[in-house]
Amino acid sequence: MKALIVLAVSAVSALAAAQAPPSTPDSQAIFERAKAATVILLAGEGAGRVSAIATGVVISRDGQILTAYHAIKGALEVQVRMANGDVFDRVELLGIDERRDVAALKISAGALPALTPGSTASLSQGDPVYAVTNAGGLTWSATEGILSAIRPAEEVPGAGSGFRLLQFTAPVAPGSSGGALVDRTGSLVGIIVSGKGTAAFAIPIENVLGLSDLGPRRILGSGASLQMPAQLAAAVPQSSAAIAGADPKQILKSAKTIFIRSKTSFLTVDTLDHALLQQKDWEKLGLTIVTDPRVADLSIEIDRPLFTYYHTFVITDKRTTIILGTGKVTAFDGTIASTGLAGDIVKIFATARLSESPKMH
Repeated sequence: MKALIVLAVSAVSALAAAQAPPSTPDSQAIFERAKAATVILLAGEGAGRVSAIATGVVISRDGQILTAYHAIKGALEVQVRMANGDVFDRVELLGIDERRDVAALKISAGALPALTPGSTASLSQGDPVYAVTNAGGLTWSATEGILSAIRPAEEVPGAGSGFRLLQFTAPVAPGSSGGALVDRTGSLVGIIVSGKGTAAFAIPIENVLGLSDLGPRRILGSGASLQMPAQLAAAVPQSSAAIAGADPKQILKSAKTIFIRSKTSFLTVDTLDHALLQQKDWEKLGLTIVTDPRVADLSIEIDRPLFTYYHTFVITDKRTTIILGTGKVTAFDGTIASTGLAGDIVKIFATARLSESPKMH
């Protein structure tokens, strides 16, 4: 009888264990591992001017890094910053996959923390996923979500064709491109290439692991003179009280110089520059477009997020980082979109700087 009772108890225990939910993954440990292997990428347009900030992921201890290709495409200088404070100014381009928007880089280092590649074969819809990125310039930001779907790129407007995308809900923002998407085991399952809010996409890691063998190799320009944008702003940090007391209309009214920065090859700085100069009320505003962000009062950042036809702008005060105006135009072509963006930008400044807002045609 005792033997039967023991067997019955063992059977019940085994059944309970089988029905119990899996243990909650240690998200803090996952984030710490991913953070150590996640880097900041500064891309420059020459003379130390930062043109883009992105994220990269170390995939081998000898310094191989994967990132979003659009972030470093055309860059004249590149710098890599590790979470432990190490900075690398000599960066080598190993290979690119334009279709999937991923590039492989290498820095001269050894014994680096690296993420272990996983596989999408182990993923199911609804599985937890984690992202570590430099979203919005906020370095090493960690977010958590679920895998929404693994879908063909053809199902995502503007994405392209011939490859798969991991759709996930972990919130991401500009600056997240090239970031790490990891699974519940902490394995790297994707390279983030696009995202807005909770609609984000990554390239499956197994599809881009061979990029480093494609070649031809090319040494990129030294990024020794590149600095984070916060270091380009005023040397004295602004207090929260100073920011809270700032008047956006007065900032727009008193500004003298503007620096334009583009985060996309679909809409260039020169294109928007030309469109602004063509606006009939531009000269009345008394503004000068400069090529050095260090002497600019305000900045205008333009973008066309991947997989969309939205062309956007954000006007920011360099001193307080207050956003003074935003806008969006939907168009297939950046040249067409630039006219609408330029018109909206001029309206924002005209409202603050001119006694009467002019009619825009």
